[in-house]
Amino acid sequence: MEAPSLAGQQLTVQQKPFSHEGFASTVWDSSIVMARYFEEHAGKLRGKRCLDLSAGCGLVGLVMGKLGAEVVASDLQPNLALLKDNMSSNGLSFDVLEHSWGEDASNLMGPFDVLVACDVMYIEDLVQPLLTSLYALSHDTSEVFLAHGRNRQAEGAFLKASSGRFTLTDVPEEQLHDVYQCSDVRVLKLTRLAHASSARS
Repeated sequence: MEAPSLAGQQLTVQQKPFSHEGFASTVWDSSIVMARYFEEHAGKLRGKRCLDLSAGCGLVGLVMGKLGAEVVASDLQPNLALLKDNMSSNGLSFDVLEHSWGEDASNLMGPFDVLVACDVMYIEDLVQPLLTSLYALSHDTSEVFLAHGRNRQAEGAFLKASSGRFTLTDVPEEQLHDVYQCSDVRVLKLTRLAHASSARS
């Protein structure tokens, strides 16, 4: 069966201005890199359960949905309305659900086969909650992708804290889209360690 494609399709993604509630509702470079990555590897998504964690505007989740994945997108409550609007305006229907890292994730109905989170390396205090959510929402054969640009103040802490729960590798440049990649955006692939504990600190 031929892999699904976005050829000839156009997505419309609304953004909203920064506010006291944060800046999740902006299309970051890392989400463009990840969206194009999944276009290049569409076959890995068809029929898979996929999570766009802290989805923001939802670009990656929209692309996964268009490529045949069963998608759940999560974010904090103030961002859900925009996320739902972007989903419906692009002719998609999937679950858009609230989730705060480290808290109970049962409402997301995991685990997922593919998880992606973009620009989540911005504060060290959130590293452990992020890892808790990633572990709880994945299984031993899940593919977990994290992409982030220059806003990566917590990257070192994340790499250190993930040891014992995940193996981490950089996605090679040759696997990314030929045009939609840049030196400022790092893409990591995580694989869960079967013996690890979700409660590890």
